[in-house]
Amino acid sequence: MRAAVFLAAALLTLGCDDGTTGGDGGVSPGMDGAVPPGTDSAVPPGTDGGPRPGTDAGPGGCVPTIEICGDRIDQNCDGRDTSCGDTDMDGIPACAAGDDLTMCDCDDSRADVRPAFGTVPGAPEMCDGVDNDCNGRVDEHAECCDGCADVSPRSRADICNEDGACDCAGEPGIGPCAAGMDCCSSGCVDLANDTNNCGFCGAVCRTSTDNCNAGTCMCGTGPACDLDRVCTGGSC
Repeated sequence: MRAAVFLAAALLTLGCDDGTTGGDGGVSPGMDGAVPPGTDSAVPPGTDGGPRPGTDAGPGGCVPTIEICGDRIDQNCDGRDTSCGDTDMDGIPACAAGDDLTMCDCDDSRADVRPAFGTVPGAPEMCDGVDNDCNGRVDEHAECCDGCADVSPRSRADICNEDGACDCAGEPGIGPCAAGMDCCSSGCVDLANDTNNCGFCGAVCRTSTDNCNAGTCMCGTGPACDLDRVCTGGSC
């Protein structure tokens, strides 16, 4: 009888008489909202806020790639995950999972970084260590690469190839345009006489003119016709 009394007293002291006295109500460790033993409450490696395992370049071992918005992963190594939308208001939405990565903003925190999108032109590539035009290459513009240093004028080429050779992207593989020609998106052109690139790349002569002379759109040997008049046979 005395042994039974001592056993009941011990059970009451431990709070085990009905599973509710003392402790946390008998709930298993880690199941009441607390951090389970042996775990870390920090954001896991590879998600926003931490370097990715196995990387060996960039801040904290992070290797920059195109940022995918809203996935809690810091692909571009800026220390945060980009929210989906158009944060930098450059007219191009941030890249989301499943997007064509050539058609979305590879860095939605900078308005000077964007690909061509509809009628919005891509950002010009600058010598700033950033992939401004979102084409996967950094500072490939002719102004930035050593391979184009001896090309004069520099307008004869617009990029350096991946092997470092100077080239015109409109006619890849030919190298810089010939002397007297300029490199435009359509290839090597003569800006002095090309009606689709008269004086400047992309400057198209309209129906009020019929030729490009020394970089100026003209009607015959005279100036362009006034207003909406059409130039025909060299006359307005």
